[in-house]
Amino acid sequence: MTTQLRKKGIKLICFLLIFCPLFLFFQKLFQAKWIANIRDSSGLTSTWIEYRNLEPDTVDVFFVGTSHVYSAIDPMYIYSESGITSFALAGPGLREDLSYQVLKEAFRTQSPSVVLMDMSSIHFSEQQSEAKIHKVLDQLPITGEKINYALTSNSQGLPPLDALFPFFRYHSRWTNLRVRDFEYASGSLKGGFCRGHFISYKTVPTKYHFNKKVDFTLQDRDVEYLKRIKKLCEENGANMILYKIPAPTWYKSQSKSCEKLAETLGVPWLELYYKRDEIGLDPAVDFRDKHDHLNQNGCEKLCRYLIGYLEENYQLEDQRATNQQWNKDLKKYLRRLKKIKKQ
Repeated sequence: MTTQLRKKGIKLICFLLIFCPLFLFFQKLFQAKWIANIRDSSGLTSTWIEYRNLEPDTVDVFFVGTSHVYSAIDPMYIYSESGITSFALAGPGLREDLSYQVLKEAFRTQSPSVVLMDMSSIHFSEQQSEAKIHKVLDQLPITGEKINYALTSNSQGLPPLDALFPFFRYHSRWTNLRVRDFEYASGSLKGGFCRGHFISYKTVPTKYHFNKKVDFTLQDRDVEYLKRIKKLCEENGANMILYKIPAPTWYKSQSKSCEKLAETLGVPWLELYYKRDEIGLDPAVDFRDKHDHLNQNGCEKLCRYLIGYLEENYQLEDQRATNQQWNKDLKKYLRRLKKIKKQ
């Protein structure tokens, strides 16, 4: 190597040593953030900060899926009633391919005994809008799986470069920067304490309409990634369950497809639509919108049912006497619950 080439190599290394940390800092600074507050207790940026701040190997159950999950599953309520620790790893329109990325990241620090995969996302023929995807994807580190997702996803309007480096999507946010942007970039922003749950007491009466006539077939991509998720669960010692959160809009053909898939995978299938009377759900008072999302009243009914199911089928530890972090956050959660209920 000539002296000139050596000098160029040294300059390139010095440039990269300066450029890469600065780029990563400004990416964190400019990228959009979804922070938990009194109106949105499930801000996904806060949720992931909260998740990564949990003590390792203290979460026994993962609930994975779409906005149905963060609306209908309240891990803190489950903990207060049973001592079972769980987390809602959910996002708007979260499909199985992105759920796989989420689980890969989540298994890095936690070793749950049970993973429940809600099947609501099979409604969607393609991944949801890029704005919704960024809420989840931006929270995940760059890995080979994430690169593959960026290159192969059929997401609406999501260029691979934006998927991997949200700086290019959000660099124009410089006029909207707030204190919390700098706190996030510096690592001092605090996470939430609702374990991924969105609290809402809003009530919108609806009606069940279980459509028997719609033909439906699971997409190959969904089946492929659910098989990968099953393998991922096995590698991490977790039991996988397919289930469907009760919702007014659900097709009998979808239910049958999920039942057959669960049989193929060798995992339980919980069709909770058929359990809605046993759960005690009332479509007149237990939903917060006409898009099938449960409100807090319906959520607590469903969680009580799931507690019974988990206690009957799995040996999960009651951590209320020993888990100081969860007990501390439970007090914060209960105060938040009262404030939102008064609104």
